Amino acid sequence: MWTIELIGSIDGQSHYSPKYVGELLNADPQALALGSDFVGRPCTQLYVNNTDVIKVRTELALPVDKARAWLQQALHNEQRLRVHHPYKTWLLLLTPSGECQVGSICPRLYPVNIALKSAADRRHNLDLLMAVFKLYLNLAKTTGHKLDEGLSNFAFSTEGDMYYLDDEYYGWDDFTAFAVMLGVYIRTYHWFDNAFIEELGHKLQVLVETIFPGTHSHLTIAAHLQTVFMPNADKEYLLRTLIGSLRHHPPKTPPAAIVETAPPAPKVVRRPANGRFFALLGDIHANYPALNCVLDYLAAERIDQGIILGDIVGYGPDPKECIQRLQDSTFHIIKGNHDEGVASGNTPSSFSSSSKAVIHWTIGQLSADERQWLSELPPFIKQDDWYAVHGAPMDADYFYAYVYIMTYQDNLDYMQQNGLALCFHGHSHIPGVFARNRHKDSHETGQTVRLSTYQQALVCPGSVGQPRNGRQEAQFAIYDKEQQQVTFIGLPYDNAPVIAKLRQFNLPEELSLRLLNGR
Repeated sequence: MWTIELIGSIDGQSHYSPKYVGELLNADPQALALGSDFVGRPCTQLYVNNTDVIKVRTELALPVDKARAWLQQALHNEQRLRVHHPYKTWLLLLTPSGECQVGSICPRLYPVNIALKSAADRRHNLDLLMAVFKLYLNLAKTTGHKLDEGLSNFAFSTEGDMYYLDDEYYGWDDFTAFAVMLGVYIRTYHWFDNAFIEELGHKLQVLVETIFPGTHSHLTIAAHLQTVFMPNADKEYLLRTLIGSLRHHPPKTPPAAIVETAPPAPKVVRRPANGRFFALLGDIHANYPALNCVLDYLAAERIDQGIILGDIVGYGPDPKECIQRLQDSTFHIIKGNHDEGVASGNTPSSFSSSSKAVIHWTIGQLSADERQWLSELPPFIKQDDWYAVHGAPMDADYFYAYVYIMTYQDNLDYMQQNGLALCFHGHSHIPGVFARNRHKDSHETGQTVRLSTYQQALVCPGSVGQPRNGRQEAQFAIYDKEQQQVTFIGLPYDNAPVIAKLRQFNLPEELSLRLLNGR
């Protein structure tokens, strides 16, 4: 005969009696099977009737006092997280043989993974996924924890409320596992089509912007999705559709129903360059003559692949011209802090008064479409062999923190801990490489730096439009993938027209002086 102690429920109320729990425990355990209503670890035992489920954690073989303490802590944590059914009640169990076990009882719910097997009610399926996302993302925002992303861990009640079934939760990882989870869903459900994925992406973008306002988190998810594996062209097409839906604002009037339609061509998502040489351009800052000088040089060298490391606008007088020149380029382009300021209209306190003045002036020079284009730039790009970000790899906001003499070691530590060997960044306007070789760090500023001798390397190409190392030139770099080396280049150009425009538009004089002094 089982001895049952009720530790407590999520909502603090009494929903079960020891007698009822004991009667359910006397039934035969429920068989577990992948893809069924009941899945779990081999060490988990389930006892089920039409209304309730008992889960016994047989792997937790603890003395009674330690088991009670474990249960009380688990209850406390789940009352704080509020993702489980409010009736869930933790149990201290003594088996008929006297063994102490921990368990819980909860109302029987409807597993999401089973509901999504059928495409019969696609609208309901979309609502279920959005309810899962809302539960998952709200927890991340409010507590810094994430849930196990498998859909077998989520279930809904007859009233339509979504709950988490598992007992485990983990530290938040800035949407990394969330993006992987989306990829798993695309690979798993054969009935997902372009129309469904497109509306899913639009709804997810709105949800993310509601929960994480002003953080461009939907672009973070889109950037993570670029590295997700798909097994065939059809699934890859759906992934590209999801990325495009997250990057672009949804229509003001959503479709009345999800129907099978002929899909439009998906937005192009550029893949890593196949050529040997890869251009690195950062901090253009609306300096059109400098940008033209660099792009003309690259065209002459037949280098048509590379990355723009953010801050296309800000400081300079030619934001529209620079945007239009880059919109049709073959380069990867990521967002910088000035691009975000112009796109959103928000200028954090870290911006100088001159930065804020130029941002507000720039907003008046651009069309709504041009600001939208800036808004939709990804905050980072991660490929198999490199990572690119405007600010610093360890910066959760991507484009505000600097890599410089006081912070480079922490950033190299972060790269080492996260398996990143090579990071391209901008923001500092200072060309060079901070590198680590067997825990010996160095700052390399030569014209050519061989990266193959280092385990981690932070590469800044300098600034195209506003250098700050005392040189009046358009600065950039070229990465030789074959030789694994980076070459820093500075091209002379006539900055007098830029300075004349800055003064013509009554922009802060210090910006003209920066170009004159190179600092």
